[in-house]
Amino acid sequence: MANVKIERRQKNIMRSQLEKVLEMQKEVEREIDDFHKETEVPEYQQFWQELKQNNTQTMQKLARFMVRKCNR
Repeated sequence: MANVKIERRQKNIMRSQLEKVLEMQKEVEREIDDFHKETEVPEYQQFWQELKQNNTQTMQKLARFMVRKCNR
């Protein structure tokens, strides 16, 4: 795939949108942590842990994209 020149304005818009999504993902992680602490059943605790791992991967993906594609 050829590198396409993306305007700074568009990069800034995308970065702003991704930052909002990243903040939402951080809030989801805080909620998952709280629910995990409140949960007693091991099977449910494992599920919360899996959700947290998936969310962490999503946040890492967002951050990598911002660095690569939005110069941040």
